[in-house]
Amino acid sequence: MKFLKKLWNWLLGQTTIDEKIEAKVAKVKEEVTDVVEATKAVVEETKDVVKTVTPKKSGASPKITKSGASPKITKSGASPKTLGSGASSQVK
Repeated sequence: MKFLKKLWNWLLGQTTIDEKIEAKVAKVKEEVTDVVEATKAVVEETKDVVKTVTPKKSGASPKITKSGASPKITKSGASPKTLGSGASSQVK
């Protein structure tokens, strides 16, 4: 009878350890899920920040000349050569 009682107590003790392990695993799974959700939120926020910080491209890009240097753009968007040739043709 004492043997059965010891065996029963041992089994009961083993079950408690298993239950503790299962509870710990469940808690870890829950925490990992929370971390994954938080990481996804951080990634989305980071994408928003990058989108905000990235400079927007303007519609008109300056043409590159054969020398490789780009002409200066005036406020009207025309290069000095274009302005000069138009003014001289009007004067004639």
